[in-house]
Amino acid sequence: MMQGKRNKAQFATEFIVLIAFMFIIFLSFTAIIASKVLDSRENARQQIAEDIAALAKNEIELAESVSDGYLRVFNLPQTVEGNTYGISIIGNRELVVSYIDKEHVLFLEDNIVGNLAIGDNTIRKQNGIVYINI
Repeated sequence: MMQGKRNKAQFATEFIVLIAFMFIIFLSFTAIIASKVLDSRENARQQIAEDIAALAKNEIELAESVSDGYLRVFNLPQTVEGNTYGISIIGNRELVVSYIDKEHVLFLEDNIVGNLAIGDNTIRKQNGIVYINI
């Protein structure tokens, strides 16, 4: 009779240890998956900031590559995936895009004057200098 109770107690203990072990494994997998999802979202936000900066820089490089007298109006979207963002040119040298918690910086040539805005932007080239919204 004592042997039966000991086996039942041993089985119960082993079962509880097994359940605890499986729970720890489940939590570990859940934490790893959550971490990967967060990393993926961060990478997506960084890529969006880079894409917005590339869009603006392509317009500037196009204006730099053509002859004087170039004039074009281009549009930067109001929002991206429903989120607002910021874009500016600092010191006529750095193109900075801020999107959610990410920031991307591109460096520009020296012959840039002005600043970018969300929405319509006018870009022109006169005397070898690219003017934006001026």
